[in-house]
Amino acid sequence: MPADLLDDLRTAINEVPDLINAQLQDVLLGVYFARAVGSSAITDVVVDSQGAIIGAVIVMDIDAFAERLANAWATWKENSPFELRGSNCLEVTIADPAGDTRANAIQFLLLHEYGHVLSTGRRFLPIWWLGADAMRGTTDYAFLQLGWDVTADKQIVPKAGEDFAGRSAISYYARRGLADDAILGIYQALAGTSFATLYAATNVYDDFAETFATYVHSVLLGKPLRVRVLCDGEVRLQRQHFWQDPASADKRAFMERLLAP
Repeated sequence: MPADLLDDLRTAINEVPDLINAQLQDVLLGVYFARAVGSSAITDVVVDSQGAIIGAVIVMDIDAFAERLANAWATWKENSPFELRGSNCLEVTIADPAGDTRANAIQFLLLHEYGHVLSTGRRFLPIWWLGADAMRGTTDYAFLQLGWDVTADKQIVPKAGEDFAGRSAISYYARRGLADDAILGIYQALAGTSFATLYAATNVYDDFAETFATYVHSVLLGKPLRVRVLCDGEVRLQRQHFWQDPASADKRAFMERLLAP
């Protein structure tokens, strides 16, 4: 474990608001490092032999952060669903120039994983490690019902108005299932939804994790979050200030309730 990377992790953790750390205290067992994780990080649950939850662990991929600062990492991640063969791409800003550090890249990723940790054992989402037989109806889950439905055959699908062409083909890290000429249309469609990011549109669990991460990052920490669609070097679309958009109102109210002192 490189000492400078460990220092950056400590910096990232220490700058997270106390009210977040207080909620993590009884469920987060630790943050660990590995290689070849397959994504920037994963979170998983630890249970005892009877299935009772002990807590959750986060595993981060050392290689994802070896050479990338905050904005470079966020840009790399956001482009990962697309095959970049032409002149279309995404540019992401999660830090101002003074804060464009590896520690801030790690912090943004940690906030996403903290979202998964905080959903462990809670009732506002279906339990991700159980099968469909354990799933209840849409209105039984306070966060799920803000953008998703549970179908009669126990599938989780976007509510009417939240789905869009190309959404089901979006896959971060694992495969590049979309051509780069789809970027503009997908981001134009995303603007009409309640998803904080494109990653949030992939499934209800990442919807919550991205909602949590961007709320803490933008609202509580006051840091920038901007995505620009570039075509032939020209800015064709810019998405920022999600948490001031009326489309975020229900999720903002949820986050305020969840994080109330």
